[in-house]
Amino acid sequence: MEGSYNLLLVFASYCVAVIAAYTAIYFGTKVFELSGGSRKFWMAAGAMCLGSGIWSMHFVGMSAYNMPMDMEMSFNAWITALSWVPAVLASALALYVITLPKASAKSIAASAFIMGAGIFCMHYTGMYAMKMDPPIQYDTLLVIISGVIAVVASGAALVICRKVREVPERYVLIVKIVAALVMGVAICGMHYTGMAAASYPMDASMAHSNSLRGDWMGIPTAVAASIFLLIAVYVAYSDFREIERQKQAYREKVEAAKRTALYDPVSGLPNRASLETKVLEKMRVSEQGGSPKPFTLLYFELNDYRHYTQSEGEAFSQALIQRFTEQLKTHLNQAEVITRSRSNGFTAICPSLSKAQLQDTLNPLIKALAMHTSIKGKELQIAWSFGLSEFPKSGTNSRNLIRQSQQIRNEFNVSSSAKVSNM
Repeated sequence: MEGSYNLLLVFASYCVAVIAAYTAIYFGTKVFELSGGSRKFWMAAGAMCLGSGIWSMHFVGMSAYNMPMDMEMSFNAWITALSWVPAVLASALALYVITLPKASAKSIAASAFIMGAGIFCMHYTGMYAMKMDPPIQYDTLLVIISGVIAVVASGAALVICRKVREVPERYVLIVKIVAALVMGVAICGMHYTGMAAASYPMDASMAHSNSLRGDWMGIPTAVAASIFLLIAVYVAYSDFREIERQKQAYREKVEAAKRTALYDPVSGLPNRASLETKVLEKMRVSEQGGSPKPFTLLYFELNDYRHYTQSEGEAFSQALIQRFTEQLKTHLNQAEVITRSRSNGFTAICPSLSKAQLQDTLNPLIKALAMHTSIKGKELQIAWSFGLSEFPKSGTNSRNLIRQSQQIRNEFNVSSSAKVSNM
């Protein structure tokens, strides 16, 4: 005997399959980013959600089938519940393979076979739960084809879920939706091929021991399963978002600690520790085996910093530091890096400079600082001093180079000329 299908329920079963597929893709791509207990928990939750989705799709699809001779469909409760187990185990395997950092073609093929076998087992265990006398008969060829579809669909699902992580961020959502739609077709293809393999004897009747009867598995199951899966995705999304927030907070904390260790908070420039590191890097032999290139350290010192700190207060001296920093960053075009190496001193690392090049480098700064400026309502001319050292001419020890650069050669005050002497 042959029956017919309720097309509304067929569509409902497809919707459940698509939502289950999307859940698998979502968990597969997100769980990959986790580790430790969180990873295990969400893998287990994802396996239960995906397995339950596939299982629900099967029974919604079963409800879509109108039995011949107006026979009422019924199921053995224990066998029906048992059919859920292979679906969850197959889903757990799928998520495990999806989240592996690397997976060979052989391991994916083997996993697809095991996963397909789990879905195949779930389907036919669910069919067996529909106990009847005489029992359902099967077309062997269609049974084999349904098994092949289950394996191929599983393999495709594994490959798709692994590839989704490589998609550019702006295309991720649409790719996930399309992948879920395709996987939904594959899941339903296996189910309805398996249904086509079944035939029912003319005098068949449902077993009296079947306790699950009626249309409880139709639209209500589809709606319940869809809501359950969507809630699971939402809960997972909320949890992942919180994890990302914590990760971001930790990254910001690390970055703040790094900036505190290597950067001056007032000027925003690298500090003394950072200067020593950068000087050592410049002194290292190049990777090609050649000698390190010569370079020049330029030192700038604010002459009246301590005076202004005592007379005008910390806020004024910090404003003075910031104004001097702006001038250094604006006019020292050849500097590779500028650092605050002392409370009132700054060191710039530059390529090796001749006397003429040094004069050309400093002239814009000399002219800019020769003009009066206003700092917190006080008119003043910034008085500063200058020193330098050269590698390797002045030495090959980083601390000695820094110390020698701090030996003042010129002072630039109101009466000073814009010439660099004692080069």
